[in-house]
Amino acid sequence: MSKIGKLVHRVVDLYKRQDHIQYAKSLGVSVGENSRFVDNPSWGSEPYLITIGKHVLISGRVTFLNHDGATWVFREEGPYKDTYKFGPIVVGDNCFIGFGATILLNVKIGDNSIIAAGSMVTKNVPAGEVWGGVPAHFITTTEDYAKKCYENRLPYDPVLIQTDAKNEMLRVLGMEKQND
Repeated sequence: MSKIGKLVHRVVDLYKRQDHIQYAKSLGVSVGENSRFVDNPSWGSEPYLITIGKHVLISGRVTFLNHDGATWVFREEGPYKDTYKFGPIVVGDNCFIGFGATILLNVKIGDNSIIAAGSMVTKNVPAGEVWGGVPAHFITTTEDYAKKCYENRLPYDPVLIQTDAKNEMLRVLGMEKQND
């Protein structure tokens, strides 16, 4: 391919990546309705093995690893020749995956679950639970987390937080600029 052809290919690829959902679908990721990605996650080398449910929010710099590249060490010869390890990843409906989380192969994240930022999810997460850490472990239920967030919420105006979030946040935090 010529240099111009490569450049055109790169520009087209960058353009496709602007619509995160469409880009994921173009790679073979199954994505449910009303899901949102803050940026393009790293989909691994087998994105067609990944299923994202409905109403899922995936934060930035999330990685889905649906293979184990460590088999490289022994899969070319000897008694473990041709050994590959790969598997699906399934994220249920109404989930949140925090910034920088990594989800490994053969993991199912149940409906209504939350994965904390920076977590390494190595095993299944039951529905309705909050998990975090490296490796990720149970922290609390989604219901208990919701109650805690509600009880500790700041005194913001529910309408203004939806219509003028920046100024309402600055007001609530006492950070609004004073007129000279």
